[in-house]
Amino acid sequence: MEFKTLRYHAIAVVILIFIFFIISTLSTNFVMPSRYTIDKITPVYLDHAYYIDETKAQSFEDIMNKQGQFIQQAFDTIPWSFKQQNYWLRLDLENKSSRLEDVVVHFDNPMVDYLTIYRLNNNNQLLDTYKLGDKEPRLTLFKYSVPHIRFNLEGQSSQRFIIKIDTVGISKTPVHLYRHKEFVELVRSQTGIWGIFVGVLLMASLYNLLLYFGIKDRVYLVYIGYIISAIALMGTVLGFGFYLWPLEWQLFIHEKIVVVNYTIAFFTLAFCTLFLRYHKDCCWRYKLSIGLLKLMLVLGMLSFFIPENIAAPLFFVILGLLYIVCFILIYNKLKYGFRWAKFYVFSWIPLIIGAAIQPLELTGVISYSFFIRHAFLMAILCEIVLMAMALADRVRYQRERALYHATHTQQTKLLNSAKLKYAFIALKTQQRSTTLCLVKIRHFNSLNTIITPSQGYELIKHVAHELECQLSFEREFFNLNSEVNQPAKIADLGSGVFACISTKNQSQHTLETLLKKVVSKLPKIYQIKGLDLQLNYSVGISAYGKRDDFEFWLKRGYLALHDAKHSLTKVSSSPVHNNLTMDVALAAKLQQAIRNDQLALFYQPQVCLQSNSVNGAEALLRWPNAEFKNISIEKLIILAEHTGIINELTLWVIEQACKDIAKLANEGVTDHSISVNLSAKNLAIANLTEKVENLLIKHHVAAHLLKFELTESAFVENQDALVTLVAELTTLGVKVVLDDFGTGYSSLSYLVDYHFSELKVDKSFVFDLTNNRAHQVIVQTAIDMAHNLGLTITIEGVETQEVHELLSTMKADRTQGYLYAKALPYDKYLNFLNSQYSLKMLNSPF
Repeated sequence: MEFKTLRYHAIAVVILIFIFFIISTLSTNFVMPSRYTIDKITPVYLDHAYYIDETKAQSFEDIMNKQGQFIQQAFDTIPWSFKQQNYWLRLDLENKSSRLEDVVVHFDNPMVDYLTIYRLNNNNQLLDTYKLGDKEPRLTLFKYSVPHIRFNLEGQSSQRFIIKIDTVGISKTPVHLYRHKEFVELVRSQTGIWGIFVGVLLMASLYNLLLYFGIKDRVYLVYIGYIISAIALMGTVLGFGFYLWPLEWQLFIHEKIVVVNYTIAFFTLAFCTLFLRYHKDCCWRYKLSIGLLKLMLVLGMLSFFIPENIAAPLFFVILGLLYIVCFILIYNKLKYGFRWAKFYVFSWIPLIIGAAIQPLELTGVISYSFFIRHAFLMAILCEIVLMAMALADRVRYQRERALYHATHTQQTKLLNSAKLKYAFIALKTQQRSTTLCLVKIRHFNSLNTIITPSQGYELIKHVAHELECQLSFEREFFNLNSEVNQPAKIADLGSGVFACISTKNQSQHTLETLLKKVVSKLPKIYQIKGLDLQLNYSVGISAYGKRDDFEFWLKRGYLALHDAKHSLTKVSSSPVHNNLTMDVALAAKLQQAIRNDQLALFYQPQVCLQSNSVNGAEALLRWPNAEFKNISIEKLIILAEHTGIINELTLWVIEQACKDIAKLANEGVTDHSISVNLSAKNLAIANLTEKVENLLIKHHVAAHLLKFELTESAFVENQDALVTLVAELTTLGVKVVLDDFGTGYSSLSYLVDYHFSELKVDKSFVFDLTNNRAHQVIVQTAIDMAHNLGLTITIEGVETQEVHELLSTMKADRTQGYLYAKALPYDKYLNFLNSQYSLKMLNSPF
């Protein structure tokens, strides 16, 4: 542990010791008044006797006539119980000094129903009668909360008190005599303890209410219910409840005190269940807890109607069950390492001790004292403090757990992209070198079709472990995990892709060499149920550019990883200064360009070999904007396909081609066709043939002047839909061309299944046609086959006059290539058609 952390821990311990010192001093001063009962500090002598009237029928006169039935013993020997019976106490006082004493008799049971005190002189003549108890109307709050009487005891005199206790429930009523001064001190001490208790608990309630509104966890509401129940219970037992609620409420609580006990027991078990998260498990322990909660709820409701002397013993049985169930719940969690709940476990210690002291004191096993009287209150106070610490610890645990889930993949328990992003931001803030290195298990997605997800996760963890071991020897790779005991340099990005960050300034070649060495030591074989999977890896590198954000930085890494598939070394780096990225923003700009008519079609002429004249052209898409000149049209087409705007783009191209056909006709260029490329994605255009027909009609274009070129990818993806489309277009009069003929694995079958009008031979057979006998045979065979099938044929990629002449000899119909012209914008293409200078030169003797 760092020295700074130890220093703060030491400060916290000193503060804790100081707080305990204040508490001990305060407690000592509070307990002091109970040591000064009147018989200990004055020459006043007391004599005690008691009598139990089990019939509850004897009156004061009956008792006075039967003085001999009193048992001459101290009051702490009285066998108090919950039985329905009256207790008669006799207290004789003798003041042997000549000094008058101002005496207060304190009856420490604010829950007693009827308390009648008869004061007599030494001749047994009645001097005064006092009536106390919560059933007695018109008492002051002070006398309700602290039952007492005050009188003067003359010097050299004696008096007798006959005290009748008539109550249901807790009947034990400790009787102590004080001089008025000491009694005031006693009341102050009691009030101080009450104020501390209520203040702490109310602040704890407010704090937990704020936590509930912030976290929305119902455990805080349950805890507040427990706190309020504790205040109600202790306020009734000790008497300060008269100052918390309206008098009628408090008197009702006195009468239904067992219900309050059930309430606090209910919230205790509910809190235990929720705090320990058993509601997430739904095991038999949770069902046991729910069953006991329902039982307590029912018995609590019945306690509204059952007499207290019957309901109270039944509650003590339920209390025993409560402790047993709670101990089962706590023990089970601790057994499985639920260590973060330590404060909650500790909080039960004072609660158990305090809960044991109270019945022991009530039954006379423990002698009464001021401290013992308030022991349960102090226990609850300690428990509340520990419980608050437990809840804080729970919040810390949940925050750490949430952070763990946010920074780790759920299945593999490896760091995820969130942790990678955090490391990127930290390194960027520190202005350190940041190079992203991606390692991918090649064909991982294909493997997922033959192995189960769990087997896939085990494979990822296995490779990740080996990769982590290799990187641990290379100091230049950044530690993504801040925990000292769990260093980790890789993050799991899913689909068999791992990421790490190099922080060393070095050349691209040096880093590639290092990563090749690391990857070469990764496992090449992984066995699953006797099958030896052959593993290969690709590496993508993305260096940090000054304008990069995390998403762009990561995306360039994925682009490099994609390019690595086609690299012989399986390693690829993404350029830093690529200011454009194929993303949604670019797709949005492309879509806007389509809708604002900001794109253009360039035309590459197609030459009829019989007349050496242009009779058609292939329309090629262009984006005449300087900002996007570095993006290839092929990548834009892929972007359009991936983002779903390819159909919108294709319809724009078709309509623009129709417009230009009409314009050419107006310029006198008739019988000139234009070919438009269709992709597999265009098959999803609803009613494509109908839309094409509407565009032809709209721009007054003959159907045979529009051609559609289809590549083999369109046939592979959806043959049934394509058969229907080709048939519909042919019926409409639009010519359909089989593009790139000769490069597919089943091109010959297409000639049988589809109504093509034309074949177009791929340029890969044309570049070296004059010198490659095999290619000559292939091209000649294609020409002859097309003619035999009644199709025309176009050869693309013509760049030399020798190839032009050879194709003319082979009887090809049309050619296309740079020999004649590159793709031209419409205006330049129109000028080319009007002059056709390059075509005229083909027949020149020079």
